[in-house]
Amino acid sequence: MEGQIDQGDLKIKKIAVVVIVIFHVVGLAGFLIPTLQSYFMKMVPFHLLLMFAIIVYTYVGNVKRLLLFVCGVFLCGWLVEVLGVHTGKIFGRYYYGDTLGYKIAAVPLLMGINWVILIFSIGQMVKGFKIRNSILASLVGALMLITFDFFMEPVAMKFDYWQWDWHEIPLQNYMAWFIVSIILLKFYYALDLKQQKYIGTAMFTSQLVFFVVLYMTTGTNIFT
Repeated sequence: MEGQIDQGDLKIKKIAVVVIVIFHVVGLAGFLIPTLQSYFMKMVPFHLLLMFAIIVYTYVGNVKRLLLFVCGVFLCGWLVEVLGVHTGKIFGRYYYGDTLGYKIAAVPLLMGINWVILIFSIGQMVKGFKIRNSILASLVGALMLITFDFFMEPVAMKFDYWQWDWHEIPLQNYMAWFIVSIILLKFYYALDLKQQKYIGTAMFTSQLVFFVVLYMTTGTNIFT
């Protein structure tokens, strides 16, 4: 009976991976076709909510720990963005556009969800590397997230996720991303969430490919 349950769980995860990949591929195509860009920009909030739903639905470990993780990362991620926007002392001077949807205190609520998705997916992926030291695992994950952010930032500006003052992405942003990511990843590992085979790797890799391709094909450049 346990084997049947494991097989069923594996089947659900494989289906989830297919959904993750398909939605990112379709989204990428929509962003690459100029006549469809405005429509697909409106779909971004729904896409993020779908990715979040997949994480929650496919998780088979301790639900209370997952809930604590989601609430903790959502609140910390969103609050640090609020402080960042209103002070300019964390990431630099920036403000949010309309693509990410409804805002409170000038920050989209979906930014909290976005932090949950990123920390969970990279945490799961790095956990697969079998790094036993949680601090080292958090450092590796944070470095991977900085690489991700390098490609995401210019694309995010082009499609009005957010905008930087003077259209310049400050080095301060990457330093802050690194520090915040380490803290949230350490929280992730402290909770010892169960490894979800395939989900984290598929989620992070799909997002990375999405932004790298847009970075390379839409004329965005981090140095302009």
